Amino acid sequence: MFENTLVIIPARGGSKRIPDKNIKSICGQPMIFWPLMELRKIFKAENVLVSTDSNLVKLTVEQKGLKVPFIRPKSLSDDFTGTVPVATHALNWYERNVKVVDYVLMVYPTAILLREEAIRAAMTTLHNDNS
Repeated sequence: MFENTLVIIPARGGSKRIPDKNIKSICGQPMIFWPLMELRKIFKAENVLVSTDSNLVKLTVEQKGLKVPFIRPKSLSDDFTGTVPVATHALNWYERNVKVVDYVLMVYPTAILLREEAIRAAMTTLHNDNS
């Protein structure tokens, strides 16, 4: 189940209220790092895809050991673009360039309280519902 799951983290750099919000320091680490730490306990690095329009977010994530293979197009990076088009773009890129998956898990970079147990429970429920 975890092998056939793509985790997409939509990390736009252009927050108007809090510039660079996704990489602001929380307890000494960039905010985006906290959910990434939990995800890396379950998923291989190749199954986690950060979709960003920001070279600064890309650099920060890559300094933490995760590759960001593309910069999201400007057309998917404005204040009005929803999560679904961003996820669709990331999924299409992944399935063209890496592998086809059965599940997509969206995790926001601001989910600093996300825990491994909650991810496992949700994935198990999803898998059981689809069996």
